[in-house]
Amino acid sequence: MARTAQDTDFVVKVDGVGSFTFGKRTMRDEIAIQVEFARIIDGVEPTAWLQTVGGWMSTLRVLTVRAPAGFDLDDLDPLDDASYAMMGKVHNALAEQERSFRRSKNGGSKGNSPASGDDGGVLVP
Repeated sequence: MARTAQDTDFVVKVDGVGSFTFGKRTMRDEIAIQVEFARIIDGVEPTAWLQTVGGWMSTLRVLTVRAPAGFDLDDLDPLDDASYAMMGKVHNALAEQERSFRRSKNGGSKGNSPASGDDGGVLVP
């Protein structure tokens, strides 16, 4: 959890866990999350459990700027269901906050999509 603070960081308060500061996800971050996930699974075909937990861990490792005192992904007890509940709760709170950045007034997604037929004028080689 050594991400450098940026002006675009945001705070997410997670009930029962504390306040986290996360970096706003960029394309570079998305790639870093996938690389971290690949490290976690270490070349094995991920089970549903590994897909979920590895996804949580890789996302939190890449996007966390600051975590509350006592929260350390590497120190969570892997044999305690409470560890997974807490990690999932933090990841879900982050995901909900990120979704809120993308909501339009009518609840749909802003921006262009291939389905809309609008390519935004970006040329792709």
